[in-house]
Amino acid sequence: MLKNIEEWIYLYDTWKKWNTTTIMVWVHWNEFSGIQAMEKIKNNIKIDNGKVYFIYANLRAIKENVRFTEKNLNRCFLKNQDWTSYEEKRAKIIMKYLDKSDFLLDVHNTTSYINSLKVLITTHIDYSKYFDIKNVMSNIDDVQKWGSDGYMDSIWKKWFCLECGSINYKDEVDIVDFAYKSIINFLKVTKNIEKEPEIYNRNRLIVKMYFWYKTKTDKFVLAKDFADFEEIKNWDLLAIDGKEKIICEKDSIIVFAHNSEKIWSEWFYLWEKI
Repeated sequence: MLKNIEEWIYLYDTWKKWNTTTIMVWVHWNEFSGIQAMEKIKNNIKIDNGKVYFIYANLRAIKENVRFTEKNLNRCFLKNQDWTSYEEKRAKIIMKYLDKSDFLLDVHNTTSYINSLKVLITTHIDYSKYFDIKNVMSNIDDVQKWGSDGYMDSIWKKWFCLECGSINYKDEVDIVDFAYKSIINFLKVTKNIEKEPEIYNRNRLIVKMYFWYKTKTDKFVLAKDFADFEEIKNWDLLAIDGKEKIICEKDSIIVFAHNSEKIWSEWFYLWEKI
C-alpha cells in the first residue's frame, strides 16, 4: 500500500522482509524525465517485496520554478553542516530515509545543449548490465562527497545516479520512457518486484573521475562548447578563468562543462578511461 509519510515522500510497504529501495527525482526543478516517470509508476505499480520510498526531493525549487533556491541540493548530503539553508534542511529529512535504504536510484537530466547522452554514474559497475546505457562514470564519490551518492557510500549502501538525457532534448517521450523502464527494471534487480530483470549486453565506455574544476573568478569562459563525453588531449586549452588559461594535463574525457559568471562554481569534470 502506498502512503504519503512526509511532504512529497511516499512509502510502499509490503510488510514482507526484503530490500528497502529509494527512488528519488526532482533534486533540481528543471529535470523532468524522472518526475513524469515517477507519476506514471507510483500509483500504478505493484511492489511484491520489501519497501520502496518514492521521493520528490526539492519542494521549494519545484514551487518557485528554479533549479534550486539557496543551495544545490545535490551538494547538501553531509552529516556535519549548519543546516541553515532550505536545501540543507531538506537533505537532512531525505537522509533519514536513505539511512533505512539498501539501494538508491537518483534520477536526473543533464543540461547539455549539444547532445543528449544517457549516463549511469555509480561505483557498482557490475550493475551497469541492468541499464540500457553505453556510458558509465565511476569514482565520482572519491572526488566529491557531498551528493546523495557520497552519502550512500559513507553508510555502505549501493547507489546509482541515472542521467536520462538532456533537459534540452526535443524528444521528451524518449527520455521519459527511458526513465520509466530504468526504474521498473531497477526494482526488479532489487527484488522489490518479483520478476527477472532485463540484462542489456552491449559495449560500454567506462570512465573514472579524477578531477573537477571550481571557478576562481566570475569570468569563466570555455575554449569552445564541449559535448558531454568529448575526448580531449593533453595540452588542449579547456577554458580561461579571468586571465588564467586552464590546460588539460592528460588525455581525458570532459563532461558537464559550461561557461560561468559565478565564482566558486563547479564547471567541468575530467574522466579517464578504465
